[in-house]
Amino acid sequence: MFEKTAFRTAHTLYALAIGAGVIGLAWVCLVHLPWWAAMAAFCVGLPLLAMVAAPLAAGGALVAGVAVGLLAVVSGALARRVRAGD
Repeated sequence: MFEKTAFRTAHTLYALAIGAGVIGLAWVCLVHLPWWAAMAAFCVGLPLLAMVAAPLAAGGALVAGVAVGLLAVVSGALARRVRAGD
């Protein structure tokens, strides 16, 4: 239960963080630059963003996944204890 919950949470948060970073970079490029410069800046900026943001997003997703996994294990144990007391 812990591993499945932690993995799904971490995977989802990582995808959301990276997706938000890509969308944010595209928005900044398209809003503030002409079309040709936006394409060039996006092509150069995306690999740089990936190198910087991927480890940070992975670490944050790992911590959040472990926290949610522990919360699921504790709440599951408490719920079993309450049901067993009937």
